[in-house]
Amino acid sequence: MNEYELVLVIHPRLNADETMAAIANIQSQIEANGGEMLSTDVWGRRRLAYPINHLLEGTYVLMTFKLPPQSAPIVEALLRISEQVIRHLLVRGIIPFQGHDRRDRDDRDRDGRDDRGRDERDDRDRDRHRDPVASAASDAEPEMVEAEVALAAE
Repeated sequence: MNEYELVLVIHPRLNADETMAAIANIQSQIEANGGEMLSTDVWGRRRLAYPINHLLEGTYVLMTFKLPPQSAPIVEALLRISEQVIRHLLVRGIIPFQGHDRRDRDDRDRDGRDDRGRDERDDRDRDRHRDPVASAASDAEPEMVEAEVALAAE
């Protein structure tokens, strides 16, 4: 028996009880074809990335199970004709999750920005906020400042 991973998008018109009944029906079809359920994870109702049959959201479900190879096309055909399932993806092999939780992604992105040449920008920002007259006076030679004062007095 091979291990499979199945992601389903269930029709949004189904309420919570009907959605759970549809999931139980799919699980029973898998078991009827010689399969063994490993896990079922209901992700909940989410917005679709693009409209499918003029629908903008659906209930996402992830299932992992073992199934004989000859039964996989049968299960996929049952999913294809089901009116409750608007999209599915059946993949042989369980793909381990190799990443961070999406909730942490924003923090990681912001943390990475701090390492990019911050020293150069700090100097530039500090100079930008300085008073231009004061910076010109501090950079000028003392003789030039005295000459300008003498000309202004006349």
